Amino acid sequence: MGQRQQGSAARGAAVAAIEWLAAAIPEVACSIASSDANFQSPGGFWSEAENLETCLTYQDRFASGMDDKVRAAHLIAFYSHQLSLAAGAIHLASGLVPIVAALRFETFSRPLNGRTLTAGRFHFLVELPQSESEMEREALDQRLHDGFVAHIKPVIAFLKRRCGLSARAQWRLAADSLAGAFLEIGRRRQEEDKAIEQALAIVNHAHSPLASRQLHYERIEVACGGGGEVRSRTYRIRGGCCLFYRAGGGSYCDTCVLLEPELRRDRLRAHLLANEV
Repeated sequence: MGQRQQGSAARGAAVAAIEWLAAAIPEVACSIASSDANFQSPGGFWSEAENLETCLTYQDRFASGMDDKVRAAHLIAFYSHQLSLAAGAIHLASGLVPIVAALRFETFSRPLNGRTLTAGRFHFLVELPQSESEMEREALDQRLHDGFVAHIKPVIAFLKRRCGLSARAQWRLAADSLAGAFLEIGRRRQEEDKAIEQALAIVNHAHSPLASRQLHYERIEVACGGGGEVRSRTYRIRGGCCLFYRAGGGSYCDTCVLLEPELRRDRLRAHLLANEV
């Protein structure tokens, strides 16, 4: 296959991944870049105080009694997760590393338990490179890592200045979100091992602000029923804390870095028993 054909195939796979994302995970939106005036450049979006306040206020829907640091923790996790879903879906399907040209925060409707829920999501306009088929896997991982870090860095700076949450705490949450998003994509596309390998290659770059000793994946198994059935599931174990326990009625997440490992495993086993995999 010639380079032009390879580039065309990769772009087709990327477009198909965007269509899959819209159907499978509508909580995030992604489109091929256009000249739509309703979008802003990433720098322009986050430097506008009204946008930042809107996104921080939106976090209040997830818990009561949040202070600014808790809102900031939730927002960087929320944003990083949605960015990683968009970029990860494209990259895992096509090998291409998309570039976010513009974005907006928008409302959308989704069905939930027989009702229609109005929620918020980020919508990313992405540019796709012509071809990266000749690049080595390591170089592609480096490119995705560098693009993610460059994109997130100013957002972290704005949130640190506005809310006082340290940059290091935010980088841990961003890494957790990337690892969680890749796992979610891989699980849904029956490519879990591939997705985990890619995520670890990205977050574990030497001297990366994303690197964390605590962030990892763990396979949990539990026997259920009397017939010897065993349920199993891979979880992303956090390297950072979203501070949900500090919100009104909040608690530690089942994958929280602050939990003792065996207590965390007990909680995840209980989660497996209570839910169909």
